[in-house]
Amino acid sequence: MTKRISLSARRLGAVPLALALGLAACGQTDDGGGGMGQPELDGGDQAEADTEAEGDELVIGRISALEGAFAAGAEDGERGVQMALEEFGHEVAGRPIRTIVESSDTTPETVVERARKLVEQDGVDIIHGPLSGSEGVALADYAKTVPHVTFVDAASGGTETTLRDPAENYFRWHSDGAMWTAPMGPYAVEELGYDRVVTLAEDYSFPHSQVGGFLNGYCAAGGEVAETFWVPLGESDYSSVIASIPEDIDAIYVALGGSDAVDFLSQAINFGIDKPIIGGSILVEETVLSSEGQIRDAALGTVASGVVPPPAADVAGWQDFVSRYQEMFPNGFDNPSHFAALYYNGFKALLLALEEVNGVVEEDDGEALRAAMSDLQWDSPIGPLALNENRQAEGDVFIYEVVEGDDGGLTTELRDVGEDIPQPEVVWERLDGCPAP
Repeated sequence: MTKRISLSARRLGAVPLALALGLAACGQTDDGGGGMGQPELDGGDQAEADTEAEGDELVIGRISALEGAFAAGAEDGERGVQMALEEFGHEVAGRPIRTIVESSDTTPETVVERARKLVEQDGVDIIHGPLSGSEGVALADYAKTVPHVTFVDAASGGTETTLRDPAENYFRWHSDGAMWTAPMGPYAVEELGYDRVVTLAEDYSFPHSQVGGFLNGYCAAGGEVAETFWVPLGESDYSSVIASIPEDIDAIYVALGGSDAVDFLSQAINFGIDKPIIGGSILVEETVLSSEGQIRDAALGTVASGVVPPPAADVAGWQDFVSRYQEMFPNGFDNPSHFAALYYNGFKALLLALEEVNGVVEEDDGEALRAAMSDLQWDSPIGPLALNENRQAEGDVFIYEVVEGDDGGLTTELRDVGEDIPQPEVVWERLDGCPAP
């Protein structure tokens, strides 16, 4: 399903974003002008000038998981893209930007179907997306079949996307799920004193990476795993899992996200969890903490790790980003989510690289653009970014705790920073205990 929109960034913040995107519609384009009108023209026939502008527009395909468990995150990701476009005046090197946004549902089959539509029917040379881990793995595989198309990841975190036979035309401007949890493992043992845990996660690529990254460091630090629980993406009933958790543990490591995270946290206390919770990277991020679910008692005190800093963290550029988000989207979340930050980073990196090649991508099948992307180094809101030989970003990871904010709501505070976390050397598959040494 394709959705058609042409809305200003401020309008996107003034109503529920799902409604602004017109989720019941059957096609979406964004003219890149954000509904703010066309650039001024220097006289001449208006219709002729419009035709010239349209002929010179730069069309970018985008795929976002606006359906399913991560719809709220995808909606906030759209805000991040609007922020990047706003910085560039919705054009690059004089070329107006138009995006064609395809809605996905987090499944590999759907994301490839949407990508094929963008390439074969819409003729795009650039695709930004997707959100979810298994989507990223599938899209990177598809990228190998269309080497003239440049792919820039939006927020997916599966390790194999850029580690296992990576596509030369696929770029990821954020670290992966295993990197996001790598420092949390030893921290849980050495700082929190959690020597024995169970894990709970969804059974697909991204949580495999999350659990693998956590257990690799946790077990190396002397931690033990009593049991692992795997559930389907979209699971809503955690009563049987919670009833099966053994008593002789110190904490529960939970790598759920989106509506799954809300459902689990809402049920945790009622179904008898009385152990501390260690969070994966999206268990207690902004879209979950701002939800209407009854998560407060379970979420408070949860310690988690991720690539996006807490709202008040003293990270160069982050406070400016938070302030701009709040100004542009007064009815959005209180603070930019994990997804807003990562969508922004990927799309801004793309715009910076396009600027380097004067907006030209058609003449050389995108080779100059991909070279510029590979060489790009820039200061993002979450820290300095550059790509390694796999076209994969590396960087810092933030450990934080859920606390009560000044307004009585839930927020997070920084506890520690894992600096310069490298890309792992192995792809973590589904684990049922400590990884083999």
